[in-house]
Amino acid sequence: MDSNSENDFLEEDYYSVLNLPKSATPEEITYAYRRLSKIYHPDKHVEENKKKQAEVLFNKTQKAYEVLKDPHQRAIYDCVGVKGLKTEGWEIVHRTKTPQEIREEYEALARDREERMLRLRTNARGVFTAKIDATDIFEPNQYLDFDNEDDSYLYIPTIEVSSMTMSMSTEAPITLRDTIVLSGNLSSRSGSVSSSYKRLLSTNGWVKYDVTAGNGLHVGAKIFKMITKTIFGTVEGSLNDLSSGMLKPVGRVLLGTSLGARTTGYISLGGRLTSIKHTSLSTEVEHNTERSYCMCKLEIGLAPAISMLYTWKFIEQDLLLRIYARAGVLNSKLEYGVEKKVSKLNTFAATVQIDVINGVTLKIKFVRASQTYIFPILLSHDVITPPIFYATFVPIVSWFVAKNVILDPIMKDYKNREINKQREINKKRMAELRQEALSAINLMMATMERIVREETEKRGLIIVFAKYGNAELINQSGESFDNNDTLQPNIIDVTVPLQCLVKDSQLILHSTTKCQLPGFYDPCIGEDKALIVEYTHRDQKYEVKINDNEALRIPRPHSVLVRTATPPS
Repeated sequence: MDSNSENDFLEEDYYSVLNLPKSATPEEITYAYRRLSKIYHPDKHVEENKKKQAEVLFNKTQKAYEVLKDPHQRAIYDCVGVKGLKTEGWEIVHRTKTPQEIREEYEALARDREERMLRLRTNARGVFTAKIDATDIFEPNQYLDFDNEDDSYLYIPTIEVSSMTMSMSTEAPITLRDTIVLSGNLSSRSGSVSSSYKRLLSTNGWVKYDVTAGNGLHVGAKIFKMITKTIFGTVEGSLNDLSSGMLKPVGRVLLGTSLGARTTGYISLGGRLTSIKHTSLSTEVEHNTERSYCMCKLEIGLAPAISMLYTWKFIEQDLLLRIYARAGVLNSKLEYGVEKKVSKLNTFAATVQIDVINGVTLKIKFVRASQTYIFPILLSHDVITPPIFYATFVPIVSWFVAKNVILDPIMKDYKNREINKQREINKKRMAELRQEALSAINLMMATMERIVREETEKRGLIIVFAKYGNAELINQSGESFDNNDTLQPNIIDVTVPLQCLVKDSQLILHSTTKCQLPGFYDPCIGEDKALIVEYTHRDQKYEVKINDNEALRIPRPHSVLVRTATPPS
């Protein structure tokens, strides 16, 4: 079996087997084991068939208990899972190291691996930019005679690539403190090569030096320092265009401070050091939250301007909307666009730029891992309505067409292949787990009936029905999904197992996958799963739905009231 297959193979989750959180105390572990032992111990059953079923489940429960009750084995299991327990040589470690030392050793090994990878990694990044002139679509050639009555020709707008730029950078960490970056830039008109060296001076500061050759020489340095816990600053300077004989020293000083938990303020002074009129002062405030980012900036100097940027993040859809406006003495512009994460490695973005000087531009960007492709398409030299309209709506329509016709079928096919792969690898294992779950339910019946009697007498917690499986089907089920519904292949009935977990009129499930709880199994491996529970408490009927890894504690005030239950006779 290759490494990928090993990663797809299902491992035992000992915490789920005992329905415990990872923070469980030794007393909680022992209590959970004893409670399940009352159900699974072979001596509790008379029938030969039930004895065999109980023996399998009791051994599984006992294995989980033996690992979690032993601090050394639990430390190994928490760090690397079941495979760590199968590694030879741990018998010596058990006698020579404490659980905390084992955890620290794993953390140290992880840091060593990261450092080795850091030294070997190059982090190559590339950017390809092709500027496209499509102004002939909206601004036809002025020399063409459109009044000519000769209609024997068909006018086709000219679209051409006005310039191309390719850049590549390679980051080479030397040590954990020192990093060298080599980069090059090649365009249809010129090119340059640069290198930079960055060193961490401490946890509160770093210094960076860079040199660029091409179109003159550029030499610069930048220092960052945390002045206090909330104030930081940077100082940078450079010498430009040395080869032209014109020495242009440029400098910049920036101070930043935290204005709140999510708000930061900046003030910056910079420009040409030999000319006061070429210096500028700017102040900026930014506010960043989980779902939004806002920035306001005021620049004072040779070309005063004020600019604002606002970004809204739709986290569930991996979508980002962005709008930027700048009003200045020399130029004003407006930008708005959208960025969509298509997959883990691919991102697509489209931005409309409306510039008083440069006209209307549609900027298309595609990011694939560390490679970026940018296509600025100049639609018109002047700010006119038609190119703005088409630049706004054509990408939206194109995206929805491509998504529904190309991307969705491809992603669906890929997901199905991954699911089928996992199912094939775990085919035998899943059959075993299904049989174990059915055996567990068979053994739980007597316990379930006893708990139901006890809870009925005190008007406590009664599980009317509980279904577990495909999240989409369960979320669509609603109240119509009652106890008499015929179960689909990817939905299982877990009413009995949940009722057996009820104690003192409460049911507690922890934030781990539910598929390895006693009496559960995974009926739809690779798919999103959910749990729906309908229960009665104090003669009222409630319904609650949770995702697979979501914690559950019932009864709870925010459960959905279904209807008044009929009091037990």
